[in-house]
Amino acid sequence: MAKCGAPTKTGGRCQRPVVTGTSRCPVHQGPWSSYGVAQRKEKEAKEKKRKIRKKR
Repeated sequence: MAKCGAPTKTGGRCQRPVVTGTSRCPVHQGPWSSYGVAQRKEKEAKEKKRKIRKKR
């Protein structure tokens, strides 16, 4: 499996596996990627459900 390879704070290269169909791992994808957008939408949906449950 391919490695991310993004520069790290220590000066080395990231060794995490990449997300399928991209060249970076989830940490180095950024919020603009399709993976980041999907993760954000999923998190927002969970928070919305949690708020609805609290109201009941």
